[in-house]
Amino acid sequence: MSLQRELFSAFLAGLGLSDPAGLLSRFELYHSLLLELNTRVNLFSRGTAAEDLWSKHFLDSLLPLKSFDFNGKEVLDFGSGGGLPGIPVKLAVPSCRMTLLDSVRKKTVAMKEMLGRLELDYCSAVWSRLEDLPARGQSYDIILCRALRLEERYLKPLRLLLRPAGQVLFYKRRIAPISIPTVRGNSAGWNWIMAGG
Repeated sequence: MSLQRELFSAFLAGLGLSDPAGLLSRFELYHSLLLELNTRVNLFSRGTAAEDLWSKHFLDSLLPLKSFDFNGKEVLDFGSGGGLPGIPVKLAVPSCRMTLLDSVRKKTVAMKEMLGRLELDYCSAVWSRLEDLPARGQSYDIILCRALRLEERYLKPLRLLLRPAGQVLFYKRRIAPISIPTVRGNSAGWNWIMAGG
């Protein structure tokens, strides 16, 4: 077992989730799917070593579980790419309903293949721009924004997609130079920025 995988396994155990060993085996399958599909579609940086997926992507994706309750929530992963952070969150919290959104069709096709092979219920991949999503009438308790550049044009559609008291979680190392209503906390060197609610 690689050191990165061991660190991730210890992190999972520390979250107090049921059946961490079974969950780790599901992450192993997701790991292999990401590596396989990344040869065809750029789902994560090809410069990332396979063992680094455990900490750079999987563990990082799950950091909000230490502070936010995803159980039974309707969640949108905006700019999902390879299903990050949405698929790790869904694997760890099966009771949430997850929508993986990406504007690149080939990434959405790859995510749909992963969802089928991972047999994830109540998890879908949607090919759309964020600006077009509010017209579908869906709303979310939590919106995740991880590997994207936050632009002012996203704030209005994000607000329209939020349910009352909903939260937008931005995975950023530093605060973006745009106006965002509330900044909350600092966890492991990350600023969790919340808009709305």
